[in-house]
Amino acid sequence: MQFIKFEASYAARVATLLNDFLPFEPETAETVLAAEGVRYICVDGKDVIGYVAGYIIEDVNNEFPYFKEELKDFIELIEQNKTMYTSHFVVHPGYRKQGIGSKLVELYMDEAMRQAEKIVVVGWVQSDLGLWAAERQFMQYPFEQVAYIKRYFEPYEVDCPSCGGLCYCDANIVMR
Repeated sequence: MQFIKFEASYAARVATLLNDFLPFEPETAETVLAAEGVRYICVDGKDVIGYVAGYIIEDVNNEFPYFKEELKDFIELIEQNKTMYTSHFVVHPGYRKQGIGSKLVELYMDEAMRQAEKIVVVGWVQSDLGLWAAERQFMQYPFEQVAYIKRYFEPYEVDCPSCGGLCYCDANIVMR
């Protein structure tokens, strides 16, 4: 296995990984190539088995369109600081619990801390299980919880392929 900065030649394989195991929005090689920011992958032979990505927030209202009153202080903090938004983190299920996620997060955090004053991670927690899959990898860094919002998208009737209909995930928003 090899950990490297994202390279364009891996765009289609990253899109496949995201579509198979992080089904928020459909991805293509073109959407992966269009993304900017800090990005690392883990490859095993020709297969991309892990990916982490983040970018500097340009428009906080685009990133956090809901719960304006509950997130007011948080939004002000983002507007006052150069802030990295952690947009993607996934490891192929067949490779989990081998330290791949921890290494990807380590590489990402080292680079993100050089580029931004603050780093935001939104942990999507399955309400029925109370499980944020990537919590262990990110919370080893001194993140502080900003807000925990139950069923973040539900009032806005956002359809979620992971939830199989209306999204019922909670949002655990943390910042470093």
